Amino acid sequence: MKTSLDSLFCGQIKLFQPLRGYRFSVDAPILASFVAIRRGERVVELGTGNGVILIILAKKNPGVSRMVGIEVQEELVQLAEKNVRLNGLSGLIEVIQGDIRDCRKIFGPQSFEVVVCNPPYYPPEGGRINPEDQKAIARHEVMGTIGDFLDATAFLLGEGGRSYYIYPSRRAVTLLWEMRKRRLEPKRLRWVHSKAGEPARMVLVEAIKGAREGLEVEAPLVIFDPEGRYTEEMTPILFKLEV
Repeated sequence: MKTSLDSLFCGQIKLFQPLRGYRFSVDAPILASFVAIRRGERVVELGTGNGVILIILAKKNPGVSRMVGIEVQEELVQLAEKNVRLNGLSGLIEVIQGDIRDCRKIFGPQSFEVVVCNPPYYPPEGGRINPEDQKAIARHEVMGTIGDFLDATAFLLGEGGRSYYIYPSRRAVTLLWEMRKRRLEPKRLRWVHSKAGEPARMVLVEAIKGAREGLEVEAPLVIFDPEGRYTEEMTPILFKLEV
C-alpha cells in the first residue's frame, strides 16, 4: 500500500495515509475537538482508521489512562500502529484488529468511560458504493450499521459513561433515536456548517449512558468564511494543539 505523510497542527502530529483508499477528512479533528476526557479515563474508538482521532486526543489529554482503537481492516490497523509509533504514543494507544459487532469477544462489559466514533454514514442502498474497499467500509454500512456501532457503545460503557459521535445532519434523527433505544441519552449537540447561512452538513452528539433527559444545543460550528478560508474557530481544531 502506497502512502503519503501528512501533518496536522503545523507538523505537531504526523500521519501516514493511503494514497488510494481511506483518507481522513476534516470531520476527524472536528470530532476530536468535541470530545471531553477526564484524567484517568479509559477511551475506545470504534473504527479507528489510521488512528488520527486517538492520536489527537492523546496529545490533548496527557492524563488519560488507556486508549484503544478497534479497526476491522488489517491494512489500516498496520497503518494506525505505524502512526502511533511515529507520534511517540506506543505506551498509551493500543490498536486492535476486530469487528465492532464482535466487541463482546474482545472486551468485558463496561470496560470504558468514553467511546468515540465516526461511523459509516450511509446505508448500502444510500448511494453508489465505492469500488475501493477501504472507502466503502468507511463510508457505507458494509461492516456494521449505526445500530451495530451503538450496540457496541452501550456494551462497552459503564453507567454514566459518555459517547461522542459525528454523523450527517440529514440522518440526525436516526442517530438520536437509535441512541435512546439503548439508554444512551443525548445531552449535548452541535450542528456543523460548511459556511454561515448554509444548511448544516454534520451533527456532533455527546450521549451519556443512563442519564436523564436534558439536551444542550451548542452554538453551530462554521468551517469556512465567505472567502473559503477556515474560520477563526477552526484554528484550535486544525492548527493549535492546545493541552
